[in-house]
Amino acid sequence: MRMRANRKLNNTLSCDVLVIGGGAAGVAAATAAGRTGARVVLLERYGFLGGLATAAQVGTICGLYLRDTAGAEATPVGGGFAQEFARRLQRATDAKPIRVTDTGLWVLPCDPPAFAAVADAMVSESENVTLILHATVAETQVEGSRLTRVGALVWNEPLHFRPQTVVDCTGEATAAALAGARAENGAADQAPALVFVLVNVDPALAQRGLLEVRRELRRAVAGGTLPALCERLSLVPGTGADNRMALKLSLLPAQPDRALWRQITDWEREARALVEPLCRFLIENVVSCRQAHLGSVAPQLGVRSGRRILGRARLADEDVLGARKSPRGIARGGWPMERWTNRPGPEMTCFAERDYYEIPLDCLRPVELDNVWVAGRCLSATTGAMTSARVIGTALATGWAAGTAAAFQASARSLEEAVTAIRRSMNGGAPDLTQAD
Repeated sequence: MRMRANRKLNNTLSCDVLVIGGGAAGVAAATAAGRTGARVVLLERYGFLGGLATAAQVGTICGLYLRDTAGAEATPVGGGFAQEFARRLQRATDAKPIRVTDTGLWVLPCDPPAFAAVADAMVSESENVTLILHATVAETQVEGSRLTRVGALVWNEPLHFRPQTVVDCTGEATAAALAGARAENGAADQAPALVFVLVNVDPALAQRGLLEVRRELRRAVAGGTLPALCERLSLVPGTGADNRMALKLSLLPAQPDRALWRQITDWEREARALVEPLCRFLIENVVSCRQAHLGSVAPQLGVRSGRRILGRARLADEDVLGARKSPRGIARGGWPMERWTNRPGPEMTCFAERDYYEIPLDCLRPVELDNVWVAGRCLSATTGAMTSARVIGTALATGWAAGTAAAFQASARSLEEAVTAIRRSMNGGAPDLTQAD
């Protein structure tokens, strides 16, 4: 009988800051912590960075600019890492901000592969950040009010981490919830969407706002040729000029009494099953699409809402709509409340033009855990407030804030000092992230 020797692996890594999730918030958090000199580990479950901006092929970055119906150019909602990232992305793609609606909303068109490449470059430029791809967090260990150990499967190998602080940027508060933080399930708050790309489409179709497409879909649904869900098709802003048109098919919100893992599976299968007949219908019935063909389908559904923590502070609807500021504000939100429900299009609720609200630091802190931070769409917010704060531009800002605060905490620097540094960056200045002598 052949005996196989046991492999002895060093499967425990220590670090100052463990960032979980390599989407917009996670990239910002890891970069911020790395620039302080902290030893950072960034875990990402896919083989690339960018989160939903990449995997769901989101196509636009919202929340970078103030709403403005009159200005000729976009005005940044704040300075700091979000604008640094946007400038890098613009240089990589020659993209420029565009105003997309009569409400004065500005967005930055975003090529998904370019988003991933810029994210990778910015993380790589910090020698203090160790990136680990194909990592799925599965367990945690808590001592008192501190998360002391995180276990993950990394390419089917168990790996454990002993961090001083943790930043949860998973979009589902995965690590925080596993460690015992209270959270609420927002999966039923917003409808998800699947993005796909039609190639060789007449660019004038985008300029006309898909008028022919909407007319033909309405007829097809009324005649029973296509299911009603197909009327929830919309254009990804900023696409169409190069004969490649990105379209998003919004599904219906989750059923509150249905297990989320089952709902996600059903969503993914339902959306992909509709893409082929929908594209075939457009090619056969819309003149502008007669020469088109399906170019790509996003590998993941774009989920707009999920689990979020109950934090030491909570961003409320009235904070957003009243454009409220906070002396401990660490990120600015400039995007309106954007609800995707049972209606074909979004319900937009705007606050004052050229204004913004601020997200207090304690919205990033679970009540139960002293050394855990969250960012992105799992921060502490009411349902309505999250429909604004979830967008990529704001996630970049909250990620930067969480990474900075976690690094300061890991090196025993005060959180008030962290707030000062974050606000200096937010106001357009250069933050002092170095360790004081």
